[in-house]
Amino acid sequence: MAKALQESIDHAAANPGGAASLVVEITVSVHDDAGAVLAAEDDFRMAASGVNPGDRPTFHLDLPLRNWGPTRIVDRAVVTVGSWFNRPRPGFSTRGQGGMTLNVAATGAHPHVSPIPIDVSVRRDPGIIGFLSFPGLGPSVQMEIEKLSGPGGTATSGVTLRAVEDGALLRAVGPSMRDPASNASYTVTISAQWVPG
Repeated sequence: MAKALQESIDHAAANPGGAASLVVEITVSVHDDAGAVLAAEDDFRMAASGVNPGDRPTFHLDLPLRNWGPTRIVDRAVVTVGSWFNRPRPGFSTRGQGGMTLNVAATGAHPHVSPIPIDVSVRRDPGIIGFLSFPGLGPSVQMEIEKLSGPGGTATSGVTLRAVEDGALLRAVGPSMRDPASNASYTVTISAQWVPG
């Protein structure tokens, strides 16, 4: 069951006694202007005792983003000021874990739409000044969806978005992965849970 992002972060950051592994479930859905609906879902597991063969660790206490898209002057200033504070930004990322694949959600719909291999990163950034809501200075949830060259391949393009939380849902609007000239709505859910040994 999907959890609010902070709840998933809290679960992942704590290592309860007797836990065998951390399981992170991630779902992604994309609705673009052309009417296509794509979806992906996968589980990632990491042993509590360390990295084992087959592990797919996704939780990071400090998760950097690649920041796809145009850079504005204010963004550069915020990055410079933010580096002085060095505050950790916890989050989840499928990078290096084989990624996920967006497939057409409805059978027979949009047969011309090909599956899209992606990596997903979501983090909670405390911001430079926690009580400000000015973009880049206050706390925010940031989402990054990267299009890969193939399953488990390298990132060829992507979108970096400021997400809005709606319970367990993280929602954002930005350029479409299929056609950057049009827009798409992105929804991500994340659930992290320690599984008893």
